[in-house]
Amino acid sequence: MLQPGQKFVNPATGECVEIIETSRKTGGKHISFRATLPRGKGFEVEHFHEIADEIFTVESGWLSYKLDGQTGKIGPGETITLPRNRPHAHWNADAETLIVVETITPGHDTDGFLETLFSLAAAGKLDKNGQPPFLQIMVWLTDLKSKTYLAALPKWVQQTLATVLSPVARGLGYRAVYAP
Repeated sequence: MLQPGQKFVNPATGECVEIIETSRKTGGKHISFRATLPRGKGFEVEHFHEIADEIFTVESGWLSYKLDGQTGKIGPGETITLPRNRPHAHWNADAETLIVVETITPGHDTDGFLETLFSLAAAGKLDKNGQPPFLQIMVWLTDLKSKTYLAALPKWVQQTLATVLSPVARGLGYRAVYAP
Protein backbone atom coordinates (compact mmCIF):
# COMPACT_ATOMS: atom_id res chain seq x y z
CA MET A 1 0.00 0.00 0.00
CA LEU A 2 1.42 3.35 -1.06
CA GLN A 3 2.45 5.83 1.62
CA PRO A 4 3.37 9.52 1.36
CA GLY A 5 7.16 9.84 1.17
CA GLN A 6 7.57 6.41 -0.39
CA LYS A 7 10.02 6.38 -3.31
CA PHE A 8 10.24 4.10 -6.31
CA VAL A 9 13.10 3.93 -8.80
CA ASN A 10 13.15 2.26 -12.19
CA PRO A 11 16.72 0.90 -12.40
CA ALA A 12 16.50 0.51 -16.19
CA THR A 13 15.56 4.13 -16.92
CA GLY A 14 16.67 6.11 -13.87
CA GLU A 15 13.14 7.48 -13.39
CA CYS A 16 12.15 8.10 -9.78
CA VAL A 17 8.76 8.75 -8.20
CA GLU A 18 8.16 10.02 -4.67
CA ILE A 19 4.57 9.78 -3.42
CA ILE A 20 3.11 13.04 -2.07
CA GLU A 21 -0.56 12.05 -1.61
CA THR A 22 -2.20 8.71 -2.29
CA SER A 23 -5.55 8.16 -3.93
CA ARG A 24 -6.54 6.13 -0.89
CA LYS A 25 -5.84 9.08 1.45
CA THR A 26 -7.78 11.53 -0.75
CA GLY A 27 -10.79 9.23 -1.08
CA GLY A 28 -10.01 8.68 -4.76
CA LYS A 29 -10.04 12.40 -5.58
CA HIS A 30 -6.42 12.44 -6.73
CA ILE A 31 -2.92 11.09 -6.36
CA SER A 32 0.14 13.35 -6.41
CA PHE A 33 3.77 12.41 -6.80
CA ARG A 34 7.11 14.03 -7.60
CA ALA A 35 8.72 12.50 -10.66
CA THR A 36 12.40 12.85 -11.49
CA LEU A 37 13.03 12.16 -15.17
CA PRO A 38 16.41 11.98 -16.91
CA ARG A 39 16.70 13.15 -20.51
CA GLY A 40 14.42 11.28 -22.92
CA LYS A 41 12.27 9.76 -20.19
CA GLY A 42 8.58 10.17 -19.57
CA PHE A 43 5.77 9.09 -21.86
CA GLU A 44 6.57 10.37 -25.35
CA VAL A 45 4.02 8.10 -27.04
CA GLU A 46 0.68 9.83 -27.57
CA HIS A 47 -2.00 8.37 -25.35
CA PHE A 48 -5.18 9.34 -23.55
CA HIS A 49 -6.86 8.55 -20.27
CA GLU A 50 -10.53 7.75 -20.29
CA ILE A 51 -11.44 9.19 -16.87
CA ALA A 52 -8.43 11.11 -15.54
CA ASP A 53 -6.74 14.46 -16.07
CA GLU A 54 -2.98 14.83 -15.57
CA ILE A 55 -1.74 18.07 -14.04
CA PHE A 56 1.99 18.81 -14.18
CA THR A 57 3.84 21.52 -12.22
CA VAL A 58 7.53 21.84 -13.07
CA GLU A 59 9.91 22.29 -10.14
CA SER A 60 13.12 22.23 -12.21
CA GLY A 61 14.04 21.47 -15.80
CA TRP A 62 11.62 21.58 -18.73
CA LEU A 63 8.59 19.43 -19.48
CA SER A 64 7.97 18.84 -23.17
CA TYR A 65 4.43 17.91 -24.05
CA LYS A 66 2.13 17.26 -26.96
CA LEU A 67 -1.57 18.00 -26.72
CA ASP A 68 -3.99 17.61 -29.63
CA GLY A 69 -1.06 17.45 -32.07
CA GLN A 70 0.58 20.66 -30.79
CA THR A 71 3.99 20.47 -29.11
CA GLY A 72 5.02 22.78 -26.27
CA LYS A 73 7.31 23.15 -23.29
CA ILE A 74 6.89 24.52 -19.76
CA GLY A 75 9.53 25.40 -17.19
CA PRO A 76 9.97 25.98 -13.45
CA GLY A 77 6.84 27.24 -11.71
CA GLU A 78 4.59 26.57 -14.70
CA THR A 79 1.63 24.18 -14.74
CA ILE A 80 -0.23 22.41 -17.52
CA THR A 81 -3.29 20.18 -17.47
CA LEU A 82 -3.45 17.36 -20.02
CA PRO A 83 -7.19 16.59 -20.03
CA ARG A 84 -8.91 13.21 -20.21
CA ASN A 85 -9.92 11.82 -23.58
CA ARG A 86 -7.52 14.09 -25.47
CA PRO A 87 -4.36 12.69 -27.07
CA HIS A 88 -1.23 13.84 -25.28
CA ALA A 89 2.33 12.93 -24.37
CA HIS A 90 4.80 14.25 -21.78
CA TRP A 91 8.55 13.77 -21.45
CA ASN A 92 11.93 15.34 -20.73
CA ALA A 93 13.57 16.36 -24.03
CA ASP A 94 16.37 18.38 -22.40
CA ALA A 95 19.79 17.45 -21.01
CA GLU A 96 18.84 18.78 -17.57
CA THR A 97 16.99 16.40 -15.26
CA LEU A 98 13.28 17.23 -15.01
CA ILE A 99 11.58 17.33 -11.62
CA VAL A 100 7.82 17.67 -11.89
CA VAL A 101 4.88 17.20 -9.54
CA GLU A 102 2.15 15.22 -11.25
CA THR A 103 -1.40 15.07 -9.98
CA ILE A 104 -3.84 12.60 -11.49
CA THR A 105 -7.47 13.41 -10.86
CA PRO A 106 -9.48 11.43 -10.05
CA GLY A 107 -6.96 9.01 -8.57
CA HIS A 108 -9.14 5.87 -8.48
CA ASP A 109 -6.80 2.82 -8.65
CA THR A 110 -3.64 4.67 -9.71
CA ASP A 111 -1.99 3.73 -6.39
CA GLY A 112 -2.03 0.05 -7.35
CA PHE A 113 -0.93 0.79 -10.89
CA LEU A 114 2.15 2.73 -9.71
CA GLU A 115 3.06 0.05 -7.16
CA THR A 116 2.80 -2.59 -9.86
CA LEU A 117 4.77 -0.64 -12.44
CA PHE A 118 7.67 0.01 -10.08
CA SER A 119 7.56 -3.52 -8.63
CA LEU A 120 7.93 -4.84 -12.18
CA ALA A 121 10.79 -2.38 -12.74
CA ALA A 122 12.59 -3.50 -9.57
CA ALA A 123 12.19 -7.13 -10.66
CA GLY A 124 13.70 -6.34 -14.08
CA LYS A 125 10.45 -7.14 -15.88
CA LEU A 126 10.23 -3.94 -17.94
CA ASP A 127 12.07 -3.43 -21.21
CA LYS A 128 15.05 -1.06 -21.54
CA ASN A 129 12.63 1.82 -22.22
CA GLY A 130 10.69 1.07 -19.04
CA GLN A 131 7.71 -0.44 -20.83
CA PRO A 132 5.80 -3.40 -19.35
CA PRO A 133 5.10 -6.62 -21.24
CA PHE A 134 2.21 -6.45 -23.71
CA LEU A 135 0.18 -9.03 -21.77
CA GLN A 136 0.54 -6.94 -18.60
CA ILE A 137 -1.03 -4.01 -20.42
CA MET A 138 -3.91 -6.23 -21.56
CA VAL A 139 -4.68 -7.13 -17.92
CA TRP A 140 -4.55 -3.45 -16.91
CA LEU A 141 -7.01 -2.55 -19.66
CA THR A 142 -9.56 -5.04 -18.37
CA ASP A 143 -9.00 -4.78 -14.62
CA LEU A 144 -8.16 -1.15 -13.80
CA LYS A 145 -10.69 1.64 -13.67
CA SER A 146 -8.05 4.24 -14.64
CA LYS A 147 -7.24 3.13 -18.17
CA THR A 148 -4.63 4.47 -20.57
CA TYR A 149 -5.07 3.96 -24.31
CA LEU A 150 -2.66 4.56 -27.18
CA ALA A 151 -3.88 7.42 -29.37
CA ALA A 152 -2.62 5.80 -32.59
CA LEU A 153 -4.81 2.69 -32.27
CA PRO A 154 -8.62 2.80 -32.07
CA LYS A 155 -9.88 2.30 -28.54
CA TRP A 156 -12.21 -0.52 -29.62
CA VAL A 157 -9.25 -2.46 -31.05
CA GLN A 158 -7.37 -2.13 -27.76
CA GLN A 159 -10.45 -3.14 -25.78
CA THR A 160 -11.05 -6.17 -28.02
CA LEU A 161 -7.42 -7.29 -27.71
CA ALA A 162 -7.61 -6.87 -23.93
CA THR A 163 -10.84 -8.86 -23.69
CA VAL A 164 -9.36 -11.75 -25.71
CA LEU A 165 -5.83 -11.74 -24.27
CA SER A 166 -6.28 -10.85 -20.60
CA PRO A 167 -7.58 -14.33 -19.62
CA VAL A 168 -4.49 -15.83 -21.28
CA ALA A 169 -2.28 -13.32 -19.46
CA ARG A 170 -3.89 -14.11 -16.10
CA GLY A 171 -3.38 -17.82 -16.82
CA LEU A 172 0.32 -17.04 -17.30
CA GLY A 173 0.44 -15.29 -13.91
CA TYR A 174 -0.11 -11.63 -14.82
CA ARG A 175 -2.17 -9.61 -12.35
CA ALA A 176 -3.46 -6.04 -12.37
CA VAL A 177 -1.76 -5.21 -9.07
CA TYR A 178 1.40 -6.59 -7.47
CA ALA A 179 2.56 -5.63 -4.00
CA PRO A 180 6.12 -4.22 -3.88
